[in-house]
Amino acid sequence: MQENKIKITWYGTASVRITAGNSHLLIDPFFPFPDSRIKVAADAYSGCSQILISHGHYDHIGSISEIVRPGTTVYCTNAPYHTLCRKGVNKNNLHLIKAGSVFTAGNFCITAYKGKHIKLGAAECLKAILSKRVLRNLKGITGKLKKFSSCLEKKESLCYLIEAYGKRILILGSLAIAEGVDYPKGADIAFFPYQGSKELCRIAAEIYEKLRPEAVLLTHFDDTFPPFSSEIDTSGFEEYMKGRGAVYKLPHGGSFEI
Repeated sequence: MQENKIKITWYGTASVRITAGNSHLLIDPFFPFPDSRIKVAADAYSGCSQILISHGHYDHIGSISEIVRPGTTVYCTNAPYHTLCRKGVNKNNLHLIKAGSVFTAGNFCITAYKGKHIKLGAAECLKAILSKRVLRNLKGITGKLKKFSSCLEKKESLCYLIEAYGKRILILGSLAIAEGVDYPKGADIAFFPYQGSKELCRIAAEIYEKLRPEAVLLTHFDDTFPPFSSEIDTSGFEEYMKGRGAVYKLPHGGSFEI
């Protein structure tokens, strides 16, 4: 990696590593379900002792107990804090934060902003649970449903501004932003989790127009936790962004530098 460059690696779902010199941040690290075609190596998240959690849903915190080591610090709000404690993560590894928290981790300065989770309608959720794909893959479905239902967001989603080497990275915890929050505009890159609605292109375009980042990294568009997830077509948003800004859509484990 070049000097004073920031390296960004996407593993799947919203799981990203950000590296600046010898400092590493993990965002929502998650191991795919065993029956997913997407695989993440057991040691993929090694060498990183600082973890940011955007919110408490299973696909953002369900693997934390496997990843935490002595000396790891997990920054999270109240809901994931208590969920992780129930799942056996030592309180000494957890650091409570909230919207407005400002802190440093190695070479990174981090500011937490109030976020918002994309609206998941009850009818849409029920339709997903009763979809043909789910009904064709009932093996282990009860266990998967229990895992998801044990991890709640409780309207505590955060966005993060990460600053290092003069660069600004804006991370959305979900493809939504809260009303009345003065989010940073014109970040060098913003992370857009592209999952959770039938109107993703419209929603992403509206958020882009409000935030105007120089570039967008698409995350969470993959089929990591079948049968509830699905591979999302991102071509509409990629087309929309032509002439506006760069869009990064990486292969699993892919990296780039800014």
